[in-house]
Amino acid sequence: AAAGERAFMSSACALCHTVRGTGAHGILGPDLTHVASRHMLGAGAVRNTPGALNAWITDAPSLKPGADMPRIDLAPATMHAIVAYLETLR
Repeated sequence: AAAGERAFMSSACALCHTVRGTGAHGILGPDLTHVASRHMLGAGAVRNTPGALNAWITDAPSLKPGADMPRIDLAPATMHAIVAYLETLR
């Protein structure tokens, strides 16, 4: 999760999303401070599981047409680390 936090903070993630108590203060995307406590992602588009979170980050519009989040192309290890970090945000 620590590697995922570093990857999140050094990527475009932190430019669009807020995670309170961190350097991520984006205003375009949803506040992810408690994302792991949510049952659903994308306003009810998919259940909040690690696999769905990975799919959402990778290509949100394929899961919810019209979603504003762009397709993100990250190395699998980086994606895994970011998902592990987001899973800690309760």
